[in-house]
Amino acid sequence: MMKWWTQYAERWATLRGKPALDSLLANTRPDQPLADRIDWAEDILGWIRRDLPAARFKLLLQLLDRQPEVRQRVAQTLRSLIRDTQALDLFADTGLSQGTGFIHELGSRLTAGLLPDSPDTRDLADVFDRLFPHETDATWLEQLDAELAARIIALFHQDETPEEAGWASLKADMEDAMVQLADRIRVIGCQREIRSRMTKSVFRDLPFQKLGPALTALLERKNAGTPIRELAAELNLVRTRAEACDRCVDEVVACLEKSGVHTALVYDIERLRAQVRRLELLLDAWSAPPGDVQRTMSVLADLVRENHERRSAVALCRQNLHLITRRIVERNAETGDHYVARNGPEYTSMLKSAMGGGAITGLTTVIKLVLATFAMAGFIKGAAFGLNYAISFVAIQIFGFTLATKQPANTAPALARRMAELRKPAHLEALVDEVVFLIRSQIAAVFGNLVAVIPATLAIDFLWVQVFGHHLANTHKAETILESMSPMSACWIYAVFTGILLWLSSMIAAWADNRFVLHRLGPMITQHRRMQRLLGPTTTRRIAQWLERNMAGLAGNISLGLLLGLAPEFATFLGLPLDVRHVTLSTGQVSAAFASLGIDHLYSQTALWTVVGVLGVGVLNIAVSFGLALTVAMRARNVKGPERKIFYRALGGRMLKSPLSFILPVGVVSSNGHAVQKET
Repeated sequence: MMKWWTQYAERWATLRGKPALDSLLANTRPDQPLADRIDWAEDILGWIRRDLPAARFKLLLQLLDRQPEVRQRVAQTLRSLIRDTQALDLFADTGLSQGTGFIHELGSRLTAGLLPDSPDTRDLADVFDRLFPHETDATWLEQLDAELAARIIALFHQDETPEEAGWASLKADMEDAMVQLADRIRVIGCQREIRSRMTKSVFRDLPFQKLGPALTALLERKNAGTPIRELAAELNLVRTRAEACDRCVDEVVACLEKSGVHTALVYDIERLRAQVRRLELLLDAWSAPPGDVQRTMSVLADLVRENHERRSAVALCRQNLHLITRRIVERNAETGDHYVARNGPEYTSMLKSAMGGGAITGLTTVIKLVLATFAMAGFIKGAAFGLNYAISFVAIQIFGFTLATKQPANTAPALARRMAELRKPAHLEALVDEVVFLIRSQIAAVFGNLVAVIPATLAIDFLWVQVFGHHLANTHKAETILESMSPMSACWIYAVFTGILLWLSSMIAAWADNRFVLHRLGPMITQHRRMQRLLGPTTTRRIAQWLERNMAGLAGNISLGLLLGLAPEFATFLGLPLDVRHVTLSTGQVSAAFASLGIDHLYSQTALWTVVGVLGVGVLNIAVSFGLALTVAMRARNVKGPERKIFYRALGGRMLKSPLSFILPVGVVSSNGHAVQKET
């Protein structure tokens, strides 16, 4: 007997236009047009998935057992759906990208949900989309027990008549799908872009070439009358060829992570990998014994799951951008290692390097204040500010100095790279040590920047007064600067926006470095004949080597400068109340403001609020850029939630046992209370 809430839900579904089970069974007619039979099957499955699908399946079968005539009509209708449709595309295409390119595929997925289903189709793949519209359908299909699954499959054969012979065409369509997949694998796997990233081998010996003939030999023996149980050798050969194709794909992926990543190539690789896996899935289903109903339901669930991934734009981006993101964060990890001070001498070196960066930033602040006095259009002013920042940041890079806010986005990937095996105590301790080194390196860099930018700005302002007779900032400008850095203003919101720009510049930097490596620009410059004639072979080679080492830094510094200069102007154009607040640049401007207003303002409440505002800007700049970079890096390296929790607990334990080590290189106490590592 159905529970009262189930009956209520069924009545409510009926009122909403979803027919009840009695009505569906009464209207079952195998001689209806195909479109009407598809609608009937869609309604039946809609009734089943409303609540507890397994229980509803049992109820349906019980009702059919008590009504032989209805059961016969239902079985005939189910058989007619398979008889009047073709399953080739269901097996060969459902859930797989169609090879039209990443951009076209993305556009197709974004618009697919807006278009109605085809009303008249004989493609079982289209019917499949309608019958299983929810991703959760895969879960309840897998959870059906073997006995119930066997009863459902037996329903298709219930009261089968000789006139209906030939309705079960699924196995033949599955064989055709395997042949089609093998052909596609051969075409994609033998492309020049794929072959050039594999170990050199004879073209005819590639596993992509051998997969199709092995599959053809298997199917020919089966069609000649050999039982499947006697085809073990042929089956194993096909599986071996498919596994060899998988290994070749892994080899290409490993090469991409070292030599650079291209979106179109990654798209082809994902297609190739998915097609190999689909072939293996169909081969297992095809060779399964007739009574293995669990295998049948598992294949059906996999098709449902992959079909929803095939329709998801988010899944497409995740699959095809994973390698690109990983390549970017790996490059940031390589460039970010030198930003981490692990011992006393490196800590001192970081302070000196940061002070050099702060001194150059002081000059940058002065140039910005001068540029602000000129009447310029918004875009021109933003471009001028951006070029000023970019030149300054590039100078900091060339002289080997450090800008504190650029560290987090580069050091976070270096941290994520060490999160691979957190469940091993030694790896966990090493990771926590690295976090301690990283945090105090950030503090040292910020301190060094601020310690240098203040006297540098004051010194230039003093010289400016001696030469021109007035301060860099007049009284009104100085008061405006101090008000803009008060916590009561929107400076902290702008600091968050600046943190996003800092992270974005690090991604641009690694993307540019990836393009440099991918297109082998270094060797191309080295072998450039005109440059060799003009500069000489040695100088040309040195330029190429310098660009290889510094391309990421150049792209990051230039992009950051332009973003800081132009982003506020574009925001104004769009009507968005956004500005930038960079802690070192803001500190330089505040120093110029106090120099203009006089020493008495240092003891005012405004000065106190300004200091609080500047400190908050620094914290938010670093926290936002570090958080975004760490999140992307952990996703690229598939660091899961449990590993993150283990890491956070260990970090908290370290902070309780040795808080001073997060600020100064005085020693690191292991979070498990073991040995103490002294630093000199």
